[in-house]
Order: sequence, then structure tokens, then C-alpha cells
Amino acid sequence: MSVRLTKKQEEIVASPLDAKLFLRGRAGTGKTTVGVWRLRQLIAAGVPAHSILVLVPQKRLALPYYNEIRNPRRKGGAEATVATLGSLSHQIVNLFWPLLAKQLNQHEPLRRPAFLSSELIQYLMFKLLEPQIAQNDYFNSVTITRPRLFSQLADNLNKSALVGFPHTTLAQRLKAALPSDQEQAHIYDDAQTCVNVFRAYCLEHRLLDFSLQVSQFIQQLWPHDVPRAYLTRRYKHIIADNLEEDTPVTHQLLREWLPGCHSALLIYDEAASYRRFLGADEVSAESLQELCTTTYELDATRVMSPAVESLLVEISELMTGETLDAPKRKGETAAAISFTPASRSRFHTQMVDWVADTVAALVQEEKVKQNQIVILAPLMSDSLRFSLVSRLESRGVPSYTLRPSRPLHAEPAVRALITLAKLAHSHWQIEPQHQVKKFDVVQMLLSAMADLDLARATLLADIRFVGGKLLPFREISKNPEMRARITEVFGERFDKLVGWLDAYRAGTPETIDIFFSRLFGEVLSQKGFGFHFSKRANPQNAFDEARIVANLIDSSRSFRQTLDQIEPDTDTGQEYARMVDAGILADQYEPRDWKKSPDAVLIAPAYTFLLSNQPVEYQFWLNIDSQAWTRRLQQPLTQPYVLSRQWPAGRIWTENDEQQTSREMLLRVVTGLLKRCRKKIFVGYSKFDERGNEREGDLRIIFDLLLRTLNQETNM
Repeated sequence: MSVRLTKKQEEIVASPLDAKLFLRGRAGTGKTTVGVWRLRQLIAAGVPAHSILVLVPQKRLALPYYNEIRNPRRKGGAEATVATLGSLSHQIVNLFWPLLAKQLNQHEPLRRPAFLSSELIQYLMFKLLEPQIAQNDYFNSVTITRPRLFSQLADNLNKSALVGFPHTTLAQRLKAALPSDQEQAHIYDDAQTCVNVFRAYCLEHRLLDFSLQVSQFIQQLWPHDVPRAYLTRRYKHIIADNLEEDTPVTHQLLREWLPGCHSALLIYDEAASYRRFLGADEVSAESLQELCTTTYELDATRVMSPAVESLLVEISELMTGETLDAPKRKGETAAAISFTPASRSRFHTQMVDWVADTVAALVQEEKVKQNQIVILAPLMSDSLRFSLVSRLESRGVPSYTLRPSRPLHAEPAVRALITLAKLAHSHWQIEPQHQVKKFDVVQMLLSAMADLDLARATLLADIRFVGGKLLPFREISKNPEMRARITEVFGERFDKLVGWLDAYRAGTPETIDIFFSRLFGEVLSQKGFGFHFSKRANPQNAFDEARIVANLIDSSRSFRQTLDQIEPDTDTGQEYARMVDAGILADQYEPRDWKKSPDAVLIAPAYTFLLSNQPVEYQFWLNIDSQAWTRRLQQPLTQPYVLSRQWPAGRIWTENDEQQTSREMLLRVVTGLLKRCRKKIFVGYSKFDERGNEREGDLRIIFDLLLRTLNQETNM
């Protein structure tokens, strides 16, 4: 890292090798920088790298540590371990699983447990619970989709493991805090029944979902002398970053681990805890301060310019109604914020055009680095993403998207490969509603063939998709006009694809992951086809599509390998395609190159950007009139604040709690974004949203007040 340290940072980094330090401060003050330099200092002082554990809540927050570990100037040798609670528990359970024989099914004590991805959890819930839900009329008043329903059931199990309470008490806790109508109580009881059935099935078949993996690690292996000694004797130096985003069981693990460590650095970000909905607990995190010998605090920002810092003070005062003891620089605040011009704020498309024009001007005229610009919204819909990407691409600005909540089945590239898989496996028994239709073929061709337009794709589907099969283009000999309209170029590409499918059908079927891999490598990534690298002006899009296909291959391989253990007689390829069609498989994948920042503009939901903890020079905040900036997603089966150690037993959750929590989280999000902005934010809003509706969210009201304040200061 080339950044220069302040005197206080140098003091922390140079602390004795046996010091146990608690470092706190707001975002942007250089706390993670201290963590990275402390890692470097430990190794330089002779501490064996393999004895150092860096613990973070999620792997994206580990990026600065990975960069340090992989610094080419470092000497070769063993590396420090960078882990999350999930990866650490997976490692220990995978290593010491024979010690769990009494907890898991004892009928097959020598069979290694299988770890379930979130996709397989959804699949097993669908197979196991759907018949019971239909038979017993569970959730009859719940209108959410099955994937979201199963996701909330899994989330409840995860909460029980991460917060540290029995999964059998979920309904009891929810009903005690949310004693609404009788129907809601029935929903919680239905959810409790379902998670009990799923947990019993996993134990019987030696299957470990994330919640069971963590609970077995915390409750069974960590208390055991052998696994505990393995961890505590190996890792004598701990750096735990972003403690406030981690969970109570992680904090309890550290509480029991730290007394035997040689050194520790615990890093706590004040006014953060953005992962509360995933079990994060800042109160539990802050309590670890009592185990440390020295506490340090960093308060001077190393990110925000004076103008942005002044803007932060102005907005904080408007949102809290309190006067802060912090500098406000009249005249400078306005330089840190820009609003959509009135002439371009009526319709949503006008706002998006303004964003694209402004980004292009920053990159092309002011020479701002593309990776120093981020475009944020509370929710990143497909239509908004497409509008932004296409407009930026037309202006010569590359972009990439991070949307962890976007499932694989929502990607056009995935749907195209699933369609081709069905066409290649004519023996599959597919329900009528999921059989390949002309529309599917048109969409597949648009993805699979470079530069193909909708009109030609529709013509090809009309005349060459017959009886559920694609026929060769070369056989159109009696219709020269049609051949001319489609052109020989596209006809040759179409025939290459059809020929590959025919040759595949003539041989022995491959496993589904091998099929996808061969299809991509032998056809779709070749010149003239949809996933060929050089086909676009924006190469990042080609990388994104290749990444999506790689994720599909990984997903289908994991699905096949685990399902072969559970249901060896099942055609895993057919079952995988069926589950994708039904929307049941909804795993979430990080980009494979997540440790690198592409030289492109980032488009992401606001929370996703916050949790990456990477400052940028310019931020665009879109749809500020959306209630999604403050309101939680509808979760009829769960409630993250109630399923927390900080919620008093017996206390009832009221509408006042809901409103107060919404205000607090909006304040945390807004101030968190500003603390990660070096120069300026651009605020985008329109009178009408994407659907033509008028809205006025809480964030819009705050900015209206701010605009009046700035205008008054200007006129004084």
C-alpha cells in the first residue's frame, strides 16, 4: 500500500507483538489500512505468516488483506489465513467430521457429510416441503414466490445459528414480539414446522446447510479439545476487521479465543452494522473492547474532501434534528453535491440520460478514472440496469454490475443454455409448461449468435424450429428470398450450432456441467457467437457473460455431485433444468475476479457498495424518492430485528419501532455512503418513476430541505 500513515496509525502498527488492541472509528479514517500494515509489521518482525488469522464478516471485506498477501514484493513462503465464520467452520467441519457421528445419522458413521449450497437448500426444500405445504394448506395467506418463501425459511435457520438460539424456538420468539392477528401466528407456526422437518431431514441424511454447519462447529467442535487445539495452537495472532458487521457467535468465538492469543487487533466501525438483516450485532462486537489491553480511536477522515465532510454534517443535522459539533463550511457544501437539472427530472428516462451524460463527461472531459465512479440505487432492477449499461456503452464508457441478490436463472445467458440443454436432451421428460417454445428459441438465438437482430431470430425460429427440434438452415433451398433475408452469414452460424447439437444427441449424454462446458468452449465462445470476447465495444459485458456461464457450470456441477449422493437414480441434468425453470435454484455468486477492481464504472445497489467498503471519488444516487431507501423488504416469515440478542424477551415490536429503525438505517446508509466519497455525489430523481408513478420518499424530503438550506446560504 502506497498510502502514508499518520502518527497515530504508525503507533498502532508498531505496537508490541504481544499487544491486544481495539481500534474504533468511523468509516474512512484508515482503520483497515492499519489492519493491513499491522499484518505486514507482524510478518516483518518474524511472526510466522501461517500463525496469523484475518477474520472478516464476508470475503469482499477481505480485499485489502488479499492484496497485501499477494503483493509481488512480498517474500515467498506461507501465507496468513483470511477467513469468514463460514469458511472457517467449513474447514473445521470438513476436517473433523468423524467427531460429529453422534449428532448426525449414526447408521452411516463412515460417510462424509455433504455440504449444501444455497441452491441445493432451495431444491431440497422444494422437494421435501412443497408436498406438505400443499397437503396441509400452509402459508395460504402468503403471496410471495416459492423461492422467496424457502429463502426466508433458510434465513430463519441461519439466524438461529448465527445469533445462537435453538431453531425450535423461532415461532415462539416471533409470536412473542409480533402478536398481531391470528393468521400471522399461523404463518410463524407453519414456518416452524417446515424448518423442523428440513433440519431433521438434513441430520438423517448427513447434509450440512450453512446453519447446521455453523451450529455443529460452534456447539460441538469448538468445545472439543482436538479441534479447539488445532485452531488455537495454529493461530496465535488475530486481526478481526469490521467486527460490527459480524454475528454474536463470531464474537463469542473471539471472546473465548483471545485470552490464549499472543496478539490481536480488533477493528470496529462506528455507526455502521449494515448487515443487521443478516445477523450483524454492533453491541456484541463493541463488548469485545473489554478483552483488549489498549483502545485506539481514529477520527480524522482520509477519504472525504472538506466539502463532502461539510455535506455530511449538513445532512446529519437535517436527519437527526441535532446540531453537531463539527465544521460546516458555507459555500463549500454546494460543491460536493449536484442535482438532476429541472429540465431532466420529469421522466425517469430523462434522469437516466442525465446520469449517462454526466458520467461520460467526467470520464472523457475531466479524465476521471472509470473505477472511481459508482452508480447506486436502493434496488437495481433489470430495466434500470439495462438502461444504464446500454446508455453508458453508447457513450463509450464501460461498466460492470454487482447484484448479489440476482439469481442465475434471471440471466439471459443462463436461460439460453438451459434452452439448448433441453433441445440437446430430447429424452428428458419435461412438463408442458416448461417445454421449449418459439419464444425461448428466439431469446436463445439472440444470446447465442453475435449481432443477430430480433427480426432474423424470429424468422429462424418460425421456419427452422419444428416439432421441438432445430432444423439446418442449409435445407432452405426452395425459398431464396428467405435465405437472403436471414443472410448466409447467420445461416452458417445457425448450422454450426445445429450440427453441434445433432452430433451431441448421436453420442452418449454427458453430465449437465460437462455439457455446458463443452457447448460454451466448442461453439458459443467462438468467433461469430454470442460469448466471443471481441464481439462488443464494451469488453466488460463479454467478461460478465463468460463469468455467468462459469457460475452456471459451477452451480450445475455442485448440484450433480451432491444430488448423486442423495438421489443416485435421479437424472440430475433434467432435474437441474426443471429447477432453474421453476425459479427454485437461486444461488448467488460473486464474480470470479472479485479480488480485482475492473477499470469500469460500477453499477450496484447501495447496500452492496457499502459492504464492499471501497471509497470512490464520485457517487450517483438514483431514485431518491423510492421508499426502498428506508423500508425493509416484505418478510412475512421472519423479522431480523426481533431475532436478535439485543431484542428483550417479551417486548412487542410496534409501528414506532419500525419507523425508528427505518430512520436509523437511512441515516447509517446515507452517512456511510458519504464517508466513502472523496469528491462529490450526484443526486438523481424524477417526478415519475419507471412505472410512471409519482412518489415522495423520506430521502427525497431530506434533499429538498438540504436544497433550500443551500439556496438560503447562497442568497445570504
